[in-house]
Amino acid sequence: MKLLLLGIMLALPALAGSYTVRAGDTLWSVSQRQGVDLTVLIMVNRLSSNALHPGQKLLLPRRYRVGKGDTLWNIAKRYATTTAELRRLNALSGDAIKAGQQLWLPPAKEKDTAPYIERLLQTAKAYLGRPYRWGASGPGYFDCSGYVDRVYADLGVKLPRTTQSLWRLLPAAGSPQTGDLVFFSFSGGEVDHVGIYLQDNYFIHANSRLGKVAIEKLSTPWYRRAYLGARRVNLPDR
Repeated sequence: MKLLLLGIMLALPALAGSYTVRAGDTLWSVSQRQGVDLTVLIMVNRLSSNALHPGQKLLLPRRYRVGKGDTLWNIAKRYATTTAELRRLNALSGDAIKAGQQLWLPPAKEKDTAPYIERLLQTAKAYLGRPYRWGASGPGYFDCSGYVDRVYADLGVKLPRTTQSLWRLLPAAGSPQTGDLVFFSFSGGEVDHVGIYLQDNYFIHANSRLGKVAIEKLSTPWYRRAYLGARRVNLPDR
């Protein structure tokens, strides 16, 4: 259990989106130290020369691994940028991308440096209305655990993939807090459904009955009867 939670914490992305230049720094040394392509570093900061001075702040791009079903358009929408900017940063001649490809994203904007819980809420709600499909992890279709997996993966958090392993491996939570996972058994036996607790007794999940990702109230009779409990994901804001 301790090893699992440590792995989850280590998987969280750095929230800093900039680097402050120190004496002796060069663009090349900063790019090497930060793991950023030199040309991309120049482009995101729109630099006209290689000269740096101590105290100067350089914006750092983000890296994204293309998933199955991703398009340049939905990546741009999710990360509040444009397809034109993604083409520019990645030297793309068109919109064609493929699963496993690494893309550079623009530096995090102000909303991305909001408290982690706020970022979680924004990410979870970005998939509202996406259709349900058993076994799918998005971005076009989801089942319940695939949806949970995708939301947290978008934030850099690695979780167990299945509903049963999430229930078994994550620590129990009493009253759920924002970002906790809530679990159900509609069969009356083992756990068979999971969602993400939001706020004020609402949770969000990939609902097979409605056929889409939806927000619903945890206290409705349908969910109250099937509710098993909550499990905690260790987030930085707690």
